[in-house]
Amino acid sequence: MKIPPCKPTFDKEMEEAAINALRNEKFVLGESVKKFEEDFAKYCDVDYAISVSSGTNAIHLALLATDVTVGNEVITVASSYIATSNAVLHANGTPIFCDINDEYLIDTNQIPDKISKRTRGIMPVHLYGNPADMDEINEIANKNKMFVIEDCAQSHGAFYKGKMTGNFSDIGCFSFYSTKNMTVCGDGGMITTNYDTLAEKIKLLRNHGQHPKDVHTILGYTARLNTVNAAIGRVQLKYLPKWIEERRSIAKKYNELLSDVKEVILPPRDSKDKKPSYHLFEIKTKKRDELLKFLKENKIICLIHYPTPIPYQPLYKKMFGYKEGVFPKSEELSAQAMDLPMFPGLKDNQIKFISEKIHEFFNR
Repeated sequence: MKIPPCKPTFDKEMEEAAINALRNEKFVLGESVKKFEEDFAKYCDVDYAISVSSGTNAIHLALLATDVTVGNEVITVASSYIATSNAVLHANGTPIFCDINDEYLIDTNQIPDKISKRTRGIMPVHLYGNPADMDEINEIANKNKMFVIEDCAQSHGAFYKGKMTGNFSDIGCFSFYSTKNMTVCGDGGMITTNYDTLAEKIKLLRNHGQHPKDVHTILGYTARLNTVNAAIGRVQLKYLPKWIEERRSIAKKYNELLSDVKEVILPPRDSKDKKPSYHLFEIKTKKRDELLKFLKENKIICLIHYPTPIPYQPLYKKMFGYKEGVFPKSEELSAQAMDLPMFPGLKDNQIKFISEKIHEFFNR
């Protein structure tokens, strides 16, 4: 049996929703888009949800809505997908990086030293579906009169102190890319906020700054979500709570079966304040590359997220002159981390098989 790293869901109900939208609605900004936004706002318990064409565009428009411009700096984390910091560049700002803590999240102790007179805000990432330390981040931001934007691309269904991520800042930004906890079967994103002024500005930004029709008040973009994708997203959102519970159940089984493998560091678990959604089940081991090869030989496909910290990517070395050694914990994570198969529908016998093969590898 070959076990894939992830398995996006597309079934008959989603297919029928897509066909119905194509036959009966406007292709762009149709009724399904409005309903999807209403459903998602309710799910996250926020006042507003604005759909956009990708998670990257969600962050980009969020930064523009908070007036980031040339010369502004935004503090974020070195370990994430490059879209997090690229969006800052898209907004003509400069990303300033912090290293990670032991939970693979932005180290809040480093943030104060990164603040300058040019700093406009902080952008934490809820990496792998594990919530960042939002109380500490908001305290720093409030003290320095800065905005906070949550990168929630991997944290659909994650809770921090009893509330869903995307609800602890000025703006939350979600992705619906095909491998995420829920998808729209294509690119797509969502922005959440409790501020009407930000919501209205983002609606303008995603549609060429246009309102009413043919009246353009600000410089905007083509960043709308297609109606067919929204129709699929509405169906997926119905099942998301069930899927998140499945992910948590799978994580619990992995933890139970692998807790005795001393060579493997397991991901952070539930705590008093945090309830991860396990977008990825990320483990660390010094024998990462050898283990990957061994599991692949046994038809277990695992992936690496992310092999290079953002500041060490060629683009960032060229632009800002970063050199290895500045972000040691991010470097360690990139060198040792791999994610085990994680998706709703992963069977108990598959989880057991994966565990047995990991034991076999380290017992050789």
